[in-house]
Amino acid sequence: MTTIEQLLELAETQEPPETAIPFLEQAVRLADSQKDRAAAFRARVRLIQATTFSGFPDKALIHFAWVLGTFDRHPAEFRHQAYHVMWMYKWMLSASLDHPGFPLERIARLEADFERRTREQGSGAHYLAYHRLLKCKQLGDVSGAQTAFLAWRSLPRDGLSDCEACEQNKVMDYYAWRGNQAAAVRLGQEIISKGMSCHNVPTVTHANLLGPLLALGRSEEARHAHTEGLRMARLDRNFIETIGKHVLYLMQRGDLEAARDVWAEHLYLALGLRNQADLFEFMSVSAALWNVLSADQASTVRLPRQFALYRPDGQYQPQVLATHFRREAEALAQRFDARNGTDHYHYTLTRTLALT
Repeated sequence: MTTIEQLLELAETQEPPETAIPFLEQAVRLADSQKDRAAAFRARVRLIQATTFSGFPDKALIHFAWVLGTFDRHPAEFRHQAYHVMWMYKWMLSASLDHPGFPLERIARLEADFERRTREQGSGAHYLAYHRLLKCKQLGDVSGAQTAFLAWRSLPRDGLSDCEACEQNKVMDYYAWRGNQAAAVRLGQEIISKGMSCHNVPTVTHANLLGPLLALGRSEEARHAHTEGLRMARLDRNFIETIGKHVLYLMQRGDLEAARDVWAEHLYLALGLRNQADLFEFMSVSAALWNVLSADQASTVRLPRQFALYRPDGQYQPQVLATHFRREAEALAQRFDARNGTDHYHYTLTRTLALT
């Protein structure tokens, strides 16, 4: 019989993290059946990390609830895990925003609980300020985002702050969101020139540079960012939103065949995505792509069998695909806007369609 430790060791050898999930889920079930609380805690910590960085935040949220409850009920046993619990809590705050099934009231309760724990442990206020910026951006609250941005940047970094590479990339992303393309490019190119890196950086940085560079007319630098960034992000479910930016760049450059090929190569990953915010971005780009291609009579493209409109002969009517993906994007926009009480997601979809 395979032991818990053997399953954890098997999971450690898997790449990308998504392929470790079945082994970790089996380890969790085995630990629970054996009533081994310490092993169940350890396996879930690993599972939360793997699901978070593989586009399955819904799974991470379920197992984090168990971890947090166990941590609170058995403080003497798990006190040494306090830092790791709080670090995972950061991921859960972000995941709750990206899942429209989480009401804003519940997110507010999570924020209040996280804030209480930051006061008890002496760190975390810096990240909480950034989380509030994220929430304002998702709501489309420009004034609130500016206030939250200034609050975040005025607080000192602490033990729960993101790494410096992540932080600079997030500042860059905020400037691009506000339309300050020159500042965004300066920060992004500094990340790359200095070799700043972490799990997501500079993969996402290259993609985040594409729009600002095009807006500034710096096409050759955009081409280089695309080439490097696509190489890093290719076939990784965690970077589906990033892939969408590369597809959009190719469309804006007029290379529709390359845009279609990159899109088709990644559709199967997007179809299994549980991060609804990332899925919305990819569906929006999909709608934009096929809207542009809808002037064609027919298109031959190999799409995955799990695709709702799959055809064995690979023959698709572009207008049919454009309608399908627009409906998918609109349905996601409706869920987010209903949760958030705004029309920001529908506005974002309209902007994405207009870019092409």
